[in-house]
Amino acid sequence: MRKMIFFAALFLTLLSSCTPQWDFEGEDVPFRIVVEGWIDSGDFANVCLSRSLSLNSSNDTISLAGFSVRLAKVTVSDGENSEVLTERYNANYFPPYIYTGNTLRGTPGKTYTLTVVYQGQTVTAETVIPEPVAIEGTEVSLCEESDTLYQVKIRVKDDKSKKEYFKIFTQTLPEDTRYYSPYLGTFNDNLFSASEEMLSLNVYHGVRNVTLPEDVEYSPYFTIDDVVRIKFCTVAEEGFNFWSDYENEVSNRKNPIFPSVTSLRSNVRGGLGIWCGYGVSKTTVRIRQ
Repeated sequence: MRKMIFFAALFLTLLSSCTPQWDFEGEDVPFRIVVEGWIDSGDFANVCLSRSLSLNSSNDTISLAGFSVRLAKVTVSDGENSEVLTERYNANYFPPYIYTGNTLRGTPGKTYTLTVVYQGQTVTAETVIPEPVAIEGTEVSLCEESDTLYQVKIRVKDDKSKKEYFKIFTQTLPEDTRYYSPYLGTFNDNLFSASEEMLSLNVYHGVRNVTLPEDVEYSPYFTIDDVVRIKFCTVAEEGFNFWSDYENEVSNRKNPIFPSVTSLRSNVRGGLGIWCGYGVSKTTVRIRQ
């Protein structure tokens, strides 16, 4: 059985120093294009591209050149207008290259098609940007088990007339240089009773590394003087499915590079990964005593 591993920008952290032996060693497994792409309401498209590597790849092949996709043609269209994204160096991502737009802004309700052409391969994906849900308020409180750690919550209204899926990202200043997916940051309105109109949602610290050294303990909470930027998003079902799979692997202390049971669900045709539209609402909280 041929197995594949993909190295997207949101997954790559630590590489093992050993090279395991596999029963399919020596097979020439064609690579597949891996997409981590998004378009926010009111903002431009962003697409990170990498390529899959077979599990029998040796460490000397697992290099920036080994999984980075450079000089691809990346196009985004809303059905009426389209633009070719520009590849730019960005040290906040790994690999440190990201394809970005500068003319086509995301609009709630519109469907956006992504097309990537690279070395004879073509992958496509579609996503819709749902209507954003406003953040109605925030709450900061001491954690019950600590007098130095703080819990952040946001309040949002639930529209009972439709099914809604949500995704939270956080950026904690000064250490974070971009938004990260936090612990337990993906959910839908099934979690709440039919009588609840105002939802109170926990906001946790972003997970910058999906694997941590044994002597480092991840904390989902915040400390004094943290500045927490919160990006609250509505997403379509395919985005919810992808991020639910991803967080399930992380929360179970597994590495999403090597999913234990199955691959993460994807909406990318001809490749792997996710192309997701986000209806975005933002707020900022400073943790004070």
